[in-house]
Amino acid sequence: MRLLIALAMIPVIVMDSFQDKGFGPNENVGQIQNPLFSFGIIADVQYADAEPAGTRFYRSSLNKLHEALDEFKKDSVDFVVALGDMIDRDYKSYKPVADIIDSSGLKFYHVTGNHDFSVDRKYKKRLPFNNFSKNGYYSITHKSFRFIFLNGNEISTYSSNNKSRIKEANELLSSMKEKGEVNAVDWNGGISKKQLEWLNNQMNDASNKNENVFLICHFPVFPENIHNILNYKDVLAILGKYHNAVAWFNGHNHSGNYGNFNKTHFVTMKGMVETENLNSFARVDVYSNKIRIAGSGREKSQILAY
Repeated sequence: MRLLIALAMIPVIVMDSFQDKGFGPNENVGQIQNPLFSFGIIADVQYADAEPAGTRFYRSSLNKLHEALDEFKKDSVDFVVALGDMIDRDYKSYKPVADIIDSSGLKFYHVTGNHDFSVDRKYKKRLPFNNFSKNGYYSITHKSFRFIFLNGNEISTYSSNNKSRIKEANELLSSMKEKGEVNAVDWNGGISKKQLEWLNNQMNDASNKNENVFLICHFPVFPENIHNILNYKDVLAILGKYHNAVAWFNGHNHSGNYGNFNKTHFVTMKGMVETENLNSFARVDVYSNKIRIAGSGREKSQILAY
């Protein structure tokens, strides 16, 4: 409880809207600097050849994905980060999504979401966007910034055919429900102890090398929310030891969200599948002391200092 109270008291550093021209209200044209690099970011495409359900328009996601990638190509982004849930269901849904991505010529980095595993059990080990590492988590370095991609589905009831792993997830969920944890739902996943140790080592190594870090996961960890990764407190305990994390980007919560903990920005991107025609994606411009999120459609534009 003391941890949650402390987290709630952390202030937002900077969260200002900016104009489409790429500069804020306190910057004039002569002061504009070029970013060190830029990357595109998308969340929850959730394509399926299916009728709409509520606010989710599954078939519309293909045109939205086309639009987003066309904009990223015009902006000459260095790469694109996909935050998971590329499909809603059925392995056959992957092909039209993969065709659009492949034809774009853009470099992609993926993490998987819970819906990506909504396929026949024989396909769970060979998802098309889950081949960056055997364990589903990995890191890259780009222009002295480290990107850490996390597998938030590792402990879950849906991602594996392994009976012991499913048992571990059910036991964790049962324990959380007894404690009244709001995120104790079976469409959330968790991170193993092994991956947590790897994360700590990655953060420590990046700190020793004076690298700033971006953390990428399908699931949020802050603020407290029903969508949070099952053991988000363990993740925050690690991140609280370091001061080189710029931002954590995630999807999963289609409404979007924002929080700040230990001077790290926690940004939940809005889901592309939501609404029939209005898109949602963003370009992230990285500077030496801030990032600019240039949102499109439902996604908000903002400047975040670090």
